[in-house]
Amino acid sequence: MDSSDILTARLITVTLDGARCRGSLVDVLAWLSGAHEVVFAALQPHQHHPWHAFTVQLAAIALSRAKQAEFPEDPAEWRKLLLALTDGAHEPWSLVVEDLSKPALLQPPVPEKTLDPLKNLLSTPDALDILLTTRNFDLKSQRMVRSSPEHWLFALVTKQTFEGYSGKMNYGIHRMNGGQANRPCVALAPSRSWAPRFRRDVHVWLDHRKKLIDGYGYDPKGPALLWLLPWDGTESLLRPSLDPFFIEVCRRIRLTAEGDTLAAHMGTSQVARIDATDHAGGTGDIWTPTQQSPKKSGAASLTIPATGFTYKKIAELLFEEKWHRGAALELRDDDRPAPIVIAQALVRGQGKTEGYHERIIPIPMKARGFFRKLGPEEILGKRAKEMILRAKEARDALKPAILTLFQGATEHKLDLRDERADTWLDRLETRIDDAFFTTLFEHIDQDGDQAALAWDDHLEQFARNTFHEALAEAPIPSVHRFPIVVAAEGRFYSARRRVFERLLDERRRRGEPETEPSSAPDLDMQPGA
Repeated sequence: MDSSDILTARLITVTLDGARCRGSLVDVLAWLSGAHEVVFAALQPHQHHPWHAFTVQLAAIALSRAKQAEFPEDPAEWRKLLLALTDGAHEPWSLVVEDLSKPALLQPPVPEKTLDPLKNLLSTPDALDILLTTRNFDLKSQRMVRSSPEHWLFALVTKQTFEGYSGKMNYGIHRMNGGQANRPCVALAPSRSWAPRFRRDVHVWLDHRKKLIDGYGYDPKGPALLWLLPWDGTESLLRPSLDPFFIEVCRRIRLTAEGDTLAAHMGTSQVARIDATDHAGGTGDIWTPTQQSPKKSGAASLTIPATGFTYKKIAELLFEEKWHRGAALELRDDDRPAPIVIAQALVRGQGKTEGYHERIIPIPMKARGFFRKLGPEEILGKRAKEMILRAKEARDALKPAILTLFQGATEHKLDLRDERADTWLDRLETRIDDAFFTTLFEHIDQDGDQAALAWDDHLEQFARNTFHEALAEAPIPSVHRFPIVVAAEGRFYSARRRVFERLLDERRRRGEPETEPSSAPDLDMQPGA
């Protein structure tokens, strides 16, 4: 038995229903198909979505080709389904295959029949992975000197299905809007557990197969496992020739073994594996939202910026008309009463990695019905837009007051370009971000005025607390402290009375004590005054 064959060798370490064990790929697929709690022990956070996408697409391909809807819970059945995709050959499921004329797992055959064109030798799996760690700041490079085959497996999956452009003749994947983009996940899920997400997303792929064929022109009998096809780096495949669930390989890679030690040989290519002419990443990927491309034909896939999944970005993706949600973000009848939104992306920069971003947003049961109808004109979309506008007004009320602490009690206009207030403005934004979706969903069954007052109550407290922290922390010369503090308080509390007038009136009506300091003059200063 081949010790690198992932259909037979138990290479993958998992915690299965609370107990540590090891399994082959078919064991893993069987566990994910059943009512098991599965956790992948060796998987790094940025590899979560690549591994999930790989297993889901692979299962969808196998089931669709077999015209089968039921999920096998017997590993032998999964082995049969996967071997049917490779005409019974085990080599395409092995990490190491010495015969270069044959495919290995995610490694296309090498027509030259020599490793000479694959000049880049990588001795550790993290060197193969897509994280750019050359500066050794957050994460050390080539640190996995005692790696196991499963580390190579996860790195290989991540590299071949999520890599972007990384220099001349080093092309990235097709499911991405440009070389410096990313392949994000924005989807609904029953929970964070692997098995329920796996089963749900396989069903999503299968249910949308015909739409993908009709809408994108895919070939239902076309290649699905692209590593089965020889590639010398000079020819691209045309996307319409592929199966709609295709699993791509973007680089020429072959793994070799010397004893128990693996290494990767990687080469360049003259062209991308899939023709990307006039292409902006819209492939029908169920996890990736798209919008109409302003420069290229068809749809452009979402690219997450370095700021990650802020409340503004998530609200934009959920509610703005310009975004077409991926199929996995559509609520299904069999979704649990309280699903979650799960968002994941590894953000690429120019010669660097700008962070792994993940966000989980619970959808409470009472908001589930509203979530079925998303869009700017629906109640969630309207309220989200109003909440974002109010958050901006709270920030605008706070900024001049904090700038006064640095620029002094002056009669001249403040310089709003001054960045010294950003520390506290970012702190306010973090507090708003933490409360945004909880507040949106918590008050969804209340009328608009009640929901708006509830959000204003949060915003006012956030702004006031942040301002008090700025008073305590800002470096103000002691000789000027009193007039500067009085001027800053005057600006803040005047703006607060203007922005939150209705909330403050409601508090007075309820008999709640006022929070303004006695030193604050009754000024009606506008932001920037």
